[in-house]
Amino acid sequence: MKCEHYVYGAYMAFFIILVGLIFVTPFLAFDHDVNYLYDAFGQTCHQKLSRSLCVMSDSDSFWIADCTPQNGEYVKGLSDRKPITVSGDGYIGYKIPVCARDIGLYVAMLLGGAIYPIVRDMKDKRMYPVIYLLLAMVPIALDGGIQFISDAGFVAFAYESTNLIRLITGGIAGVVASIYAIPVLMNMFCRD
Repeated sequence: MKCEHYVYGAYMAFFIILVGLIFVTPFLAFDHDVNYLYDAFGQTCHQKLSRSLCVMSDSDSFWIADCTPQNGEYVKGLSDRKPITVSGDGYIGYKIPVCARDIGLYVAMLLGGAIYPIVRDMKDKRMYPVIYLLLAMVPIALDGGIQFISDAGFVAFAYESTNLIRLITGGIAGVVASIYAIPVLMNMFCRD
């Protein structure tokens, strides 16, 4: 087996474990204390309640939904970095430990890695022009940047993105980032 396959396998294993933990954590929260997982994910994500998705459950099923209504207003949670319980109308839910934008980014990096061998030869370590990566980052930068300057009070208007927009912009950046990350890793670790 060639070095490129080991690097690719390590990349995929990392994102399978990461995405798996992201989605397993709220399910574990229904029956266990998983503060340590929320704390670990809190090192890389703000985990704000109104910018997150929750795994909801009634007595019969599970589903993923917005933790708070997406009405364009930021909802400050007192303990955003903890397994927040959301309830109402016979259901209960636990927050996914990363925000919607990070879910889009990480899941898309996993999916981008999965399609990588279909769109590129594993031996091809050449890099695409960086302009494509920059263009893919424009939507996430605009959405997050405008939201940030709005939160900071630097503009006369308030802008709060929705979780759907966060998922989409994170997804665009994530798929393209994986097409760049894999050759970078191969160039770092594989010598011909």
